[in-house]
Amino acid sequence: TNVKGVFAAGDCTTVPYKQIIIATGEGAKASLSAFDYMIRSGN
Repeated sequence: TNVKGVFAAGDCTTVPYKQIIIATGEGAKASLSAFDYMIRSGN
């Protein structure tokens, strides 16, 4: 998302295809982004 510290994945995003494999990929991207955010912010 464009909100600092807020991450979205799966069916709550605007990805056009709602398939399990797409949702798992989106989850992986969101978790990596959250991890990167936490490392950079010192949390």
